[in-house]
Amino acid sequence: MKIAVTGGTGYLGAHTTRALLGDGHDIRLLVHPDESAADALAVLDDGTGRVEVLRGDIRDAAVIAALLGGCDAVLHAAGVVGTDNRRETLMWEVNTAATASLLTRAAFLGLDPIVHVASYSALFPSPDPVIGPDSPTAPGRSAYGRTKAAADRIARALQDAGAPVVITYPSSVVGPGLGGMRGVTATGWAPMIAAGVAPRLRGGMQMIDVRDVADVHAAAMRPGRGPRRYMCGGELIAFDEIVDILETASGQRIRRIPLQPSLFRAMGRIADVLGAVTPVSAGFSYEAAWLLTAATPTDDACTLSDLGLAWRPARAAVAASVTAPGPDGAARVAR
Repeated sequence: MKIAVTGGTGYLGAHTTRALLGDGHDIRLLVHPDESAADALAVLDDGTGRVEVLRGDIRDAAVIAALLGGCDAVLHAAGVVGTDNRRETLMWEVNTAATASLLTRAAFLGLDPIVHVASYSALFPSPDPVIGPDSPTAPGRSAYGRTKAAADRIARALQDAGAPVVITYPSSVVGPGLGGMRGVTATGWAPMIAAGVAPRLRGGMQMIDVRDVADVHAAAMRPGRGPRRYMCGGELIAFDEIVDILETASGQRIRRIPLQPSLFRAMGRIADVLGAVTPVSAGFSYEAAWLLTAATPTDDACTLSDLGLAWRPARAAVAASVTAPGPDGAARVAR
């Protein structure tokens, strides 16, 4: 098929785009005007000429029309990712408004499938003890969570109307990046590793290899199967074990400071307040602290059985996030 791709220059999006190319699809790739098209193609290692680059801002309806015109399907992975509430307006514009415009336009044009990359954050916190693809959309406790939750409601409404929208819910995505990129989770670990200090607390995180999520997106790119939802949670790893992995992979001794979960969440609230006026460590917020201390598992059974997949070891992906080269800094405008 000819597939329109947004967010294909980001950490997860680049892996997904390469997986789609590996399956023989042609790609029309949306590249933001501030990004280098040459760099994007180099990351994708595209020597086949099957990637057509379209430069433009996803917030522009004319750009969306040009992106989708003549395509068979779409993979929408673009989004502003992170915990910086100073960018909340931009998050609403990109994560929600642009998503609504793109998904509804794709449905109008009859594209099939319309794959929308949501987030575990759109379903957290959940009334369900185990979060699955049919868990309700959550209110959201951060700018990112609120905007992704709003987009999830729009995507589900289109599903209810019969549009062939496929929603995926990745958890904390880790593993090797292409072209030296790192995901927001690994970027959030960097200050902890550099300082050699980490909290010791009860809790854990759902972790999944970035290549596994890319495989889900490639396997979901099958027309004629109607609306579907796929949880991509991976494996729940205890936080203390995560620190052990980071310590071994980085070669940096990390001292542990015992913290009560309530105190850790309070520190997250302070980070949110500071984040409204100044940059704070990527990946740390009240929502992140709550998510970690809640340690809510996911049910990925439908994803694995329906698509015929098996997850890579999440612990190895955590280690690869540390040892793989990549720049430190804020999250990109593409997942």
